[in-house]
Amino acid sequence: MFRKLRRRSVAALLLSLATLGAAFAAAGCGAAPKGNRAARSADSKIVKVAGTTEDPALAEAADERAAQLVWCDYLEALYHRATGNDERWPSRDECISAKTMASPEMLRRTASCSRAALEKFDGDPFTSAYAAEVSRCGSSALDAVEVKVEEITPYVAAICGRMARCGEATYDECRGELGNGLAPHLERAVGAMNRRGRMAFEVCLKNLSCGDVGSQVVSCLEPIMEGLLWLPG
Repeated sequence: MFRKLRRRSVAALLLSLATLGAAFAAAGCGAAPKGNRAARSADSKIVKVAGTTEDPALAEAADERAAQLVWCDYLEALYHRATGNDERWPSRDECISAKTMASPEMLRRTASCSRAALEKFDGDPFTSAYAAEVSRCGSSALDAVEVKVEEITPYVAAICGRMARCGEATYDECRGELGNGLAPHLERAVGAMNRRGRMAFEVCLKNLSCGDVGSQVVSCLEPIMEGLLWLPG
């Protein structure tokens, strides 16, 4: 019964990707057939906070678990509304243990907005009307988690480095195109990712081939963005 919610939830996220791909195409970034590239995960690097014994990766993991719990609480409320009973949601443990590539802020904002929409919504939540509200929440969350331009530097370097090596544009020309309208889309997508998502995205970008860079960038992003919000299968 979560299928309609899944389609609408990711619709707003993928809309950003479609805009990104169209922008690359308009900028003339290649014209070869789209490659089949899935984002590849990479182990996160552990860096100690200077002057302390605190492991930031552990703190980050705890924050992600807390945010995932907020998301699971929302899904359980949705389950109760749909079934009309107060029994424990059968998929709750699976949800809590799930690890996604969403940033904690992205999860919290999407869950809070969707929960508020649910509480205001009368009737069956598995309808197009409520699904549209969830889609709006996803879009709003993307806007809210947009990162600063400095944080997309590694991804810009990977994209423009590939284009320069392929002779499709100079590095400076590519950076100029990204700055003229493409960067905001990357800033939203990267802002929605946690450390795992960002590293997977960077690894995928470093393996781009020559031709149709825009489609390949979208292919790197799609599996990450589609998996940001855990939903039962």
